[in-house]
Amino acid sequence: QFVKELGHGRQGVVFLATRHGARACLTSHAIKLFDPGIYSSAAKYWTDMGRIAKQISLLQPINNVNMVSSDFYEECNGIGYMHMQIIDGVDLQFLIDGKHMEIARARSTPEEWDHFLNVLFRMENGRVSLHAGLALYILRNVLRGIAVLHANGFIHGDIKPSNIMVNIQGSVKLVDFGRAARIGEQVNILLGSPLYMAPESHRREPGFIQSDIFSAGLVGLKMLNGRQIASLADSSEKDLLDFKTSLVSRIEQYLPDEVLGNIEFIHVLKHFLEPDMVNRYDSAREAESGEHSLMSARQWLSDSERECEYERELEAYLHKLVDEDTGTLNPHFAADNLTAVIEV
Repeated sequence: QFVKELGHGRQGVVFLATRHGARACLTSHAIKLFDPGIYSSAAKYWTDMGRIAKQISLLQPINNVNMVSSDFYEECNGIGYMHMQIIDGVDLQFLIDGKHMEIARARSTPEEWDHFLNVLFRMENGRVSLHAGLALYILRNVLRGIAVLHANGFIHGDIKPSNIMVNIQGSVKLVDFGRAARIGEQVNILLGSPLYMAPESHRREPGFIQSDIFSAGLVGLKMLNGRQIASLADSSEKDLLDFKTSLVSRIEQYLPDEVLGNIEFIHVLKHFLEPDMVNRYDSAREAESGEHSLMSARQWLSDSERECEYERELEAYLHKLVDEDTGTLNPHFAADNLTAVIEV
């Protein structure tokens, strides 16, 4: 039974569904329906469904804390669909948008609110961004999820804030593998999000490990200072490509003051965002914990940021957003947050 729509994108629609099992056993699941309308023919649709089915067969056995699980692929009435793990959480785009802050502030003591602003969020001229320590925590967990995909021969192909979720316990999970492709595979249909694509994807070249790394670097920049990145959302592909190929040479102008003093962090971000993939990190693991990596950039943080347990801090903050009647995250968030999964 489909309960409600949770989100939609070019590839399809995600619903919250309740399964009615034996002896009145009710369980909640996320179901993604793949839209045939984006394909030029039925043959191309079913060919791509075959790709997705094979992908799920290979990835389903993986149990990783930083990846949402895809249970199975099935078809009904000429539509392919995917059964996925349900997450009680919000996506990173929702956290950065800041629409939740009024509710959290109203439910916090002045001391709690000051703490959240000191540890998690920065507010400047009505714009919300994340403190460097929190951005590092999220990005490192994203890279751990990406590394598992890469180790199994896939690239994600659509790393962006709305495909990164934080659950109610403060854990970070990578979601939506519908656009994942084999490393180096030439994909005939372009499904990724242009704003976060690597330069080679704009040129319709095959995607490699370094393509995901570039996208993750843009997510990092978005977390630290989202104003300039957001302003590019409606740009043409040519303008986006021009922006990305010149970004490294002027990255400092997009960074907040608290990061400008962290020379290692700036060096690491530039390594993520090199326009030529051969100059980027060779692997997600190297970017996350290599000699010059996010782990080494962490050493340049303040003592309080290095000692902060961000998982617990996010858990404390997200519990301020929990609906008192249902015990889950406030249902109205689903309208704003296309990948939020709300249990009912």
